[in-house]
Amino acid sequence: MQTRTKKILLLLLGLGCAGSLHAENLLDIYKLARQNDPTYLAAVAEYEAAKQASPRAWASVLPQINLSGNHSEYDQDVTVLGNPTSGRYHSNSYTLKLTQTLFRKDQFDRISQADAQVAQAAAKFDSAKLDLILRAAQRYFNVLAAEDNLIFAQANKEAIEQQLQQTKQRFDVGLTAITDVHEAQARYDASVASEITARNQYAIRQEELREITHEPPGKLATLEENSPLLSPEPEDVEQWVKTALERNLLLLSAQKAMDAAQAGVSVARAGHYPTLDLQADYTNYDATGGFTTKTDGTTIALVLNLPLYAGGGVSAASRQAAAQYQQSMDLYEQQRRATERGTRNSYLTVIADISTVKALKQALRSSQTALEATKAGFDVGTRTAVEVLDSQQLVFQARSNYAKSRYDYILETLRLKQSAGTLAEDDIKGINSWLQ
Repeated sequence: MQTRTKKILLLLLGLGCAGSLHAENLLDIYKLARQNDPTYLAAVAEYEAAKQASPRAWASVLPQINLSGNHSEYDQDVTVLGNPTSGRYHSNSYTLKLTQTLFRKDQFDRISQADAQVAQAAAKFDSAKLDLILRAAQRYFNVLAAEDNLIFAQANKEAIEQQLQQTKQRFDVGLTAITDVHEAQARYDASVASEITARNQYAIRQEELREITHEPPGKLATLEENSPLLSPEPEDVEQWVKTALERNLLLLSAQKAMDAAQAGVSVARAGHYPTLDLQADYTNYDATGGFTTKTDGTTIALVLNLPLYAGGGVSAASRQAAAQYQQSMDLYEQQRRATERGTRNSYLTVIADISTVKALKQALRSSQTALEATKAGFDVGTRTAVEVLDSQQLVFQARSNYAKSRYDYILETLRLKQSAGTLAEDDIKGINSWLQ
């Protein structure tokens, strides 16, 4: 009996004992995810590609220099007054051409559009960084929660098995009814199934973590018992909303997308504007044959183009760009409202989570006290085995709820900071100091 009790205690203390061994912590997992997570790496590549929009736009207004050349040879047979003659001729030529834009409104507007697109991509990439922090933390604590559930399921099975043996012994001496034995056996069989489910969920959560780190997770550091419950700072939801509307990265990305779309309207309408280019050509021509010809020349010209009619294409492009700009404004408003809602929800949830953690901690203590009282009543015959099993089940459920509530509080705190645009790697380091 004492051996089984010790085994249960060891199972329940398994997480705490793990702190004495080397364990991967949250910061380790985050660094691995930053190196190996394909979603994040794809965002890095996307941003590198998007940054090229600006130099490409500038390239169109910088000098364009082209060199072209030609070499030809031909044979000629000619009969003059009955006398055939033949000859071989060849010619060489090359042209060096310089074009410099003086006025092309569409090209200048594309520079502004490209700058907005790069800024949009930068905000989107910064958002991907914050998303990685949250995903790494979420999958880390999902593994811890699954590990807790497995440990609690194992301990619950051991406790029910102990109660089953005790109930059988009492039945053998006539101190309890056979129905109590059957109930205890049914509870034990259910606990075996629960342990299998918990073990499977633990394996699944480990695979989800490995998906972003590309390495099998080892033993993870666990949350210490006295980890703090910090209220949002400042404790003012309106201030958090104000910060979010100024710094939320998805909202900033939507704003830059709107700027890019507005510039796109100017680009489309620029099709009605004249263009002015400076062109300079140098041509060298050398031909030999009956006569030798050598020429070279330089031409400098201003080329003005005034569009009169393009089949309605410019007007159609302008209407299309205007509609896209309206769409971007609507998407910005959608993101603004979502940001405000998400920030308020996260703030309220963090406040509620703090109270929930405290309440569930007290509920765990109360359930443990109730279990001790029920066991004492069972020993003197005033409580049944079924009542002991029910109280025991409540204790293990309370342990699971309490553990999960602590993880939920941490993750919701990170979501609040992500929504406000203030989440940073230092937050991971802070939470990491709560692990053991």
